[in-house]
Amino acid sequence: MKRIGTLALLVGLLILGGVATAMAASVEMPESVLMSAKGVKDYTPKKAEVTFNHASHMHIACQDCHHTVPQTYTFQSCMSEGCHDNAKDRTTANSLYNAFHTTKDTSKSCVGCHRDLKKQGQGDAPLACNSCHVK
Repeated sequence: MKRIGTLALLVGLLILGGVATAMAASVEMPESVLMSAKGVKDYTPKKAEVTFNHASHMHIACQDCHHTVPQTYTFQSCMSEGCHDNAKDRTTANSLYNAFHTTKDTSKSCVGCHRDLKKQGQGDAPLACNSCHVK
């Protein structure tokens, strides 16, 4: 009887593993994404939009940037309503600027992560404004 229970548990775990793998494989990731604050209400961006290269960031776990994935299992734009949709105030948690530029929590922004990589002597991650905001 113990063997049947153990076998059933093993089969169940294999099925769950297969479903999780299939779900992960079904997520389509664009090679690049155009990131622009032009659509933010009552805001005119001062810098050019950014073309984000997803393909060069494959070594980073999705949830490191898309921090809502563990709760919702959906991927949304950083500028979605209720996320980083505040383009006017640079100091708040939902600040669009902080999401990409803060250096206080380097695991939570592009510039912060790039700065850490430079300090560690790894790669050539851009830091200058016009490296990402290309006109």
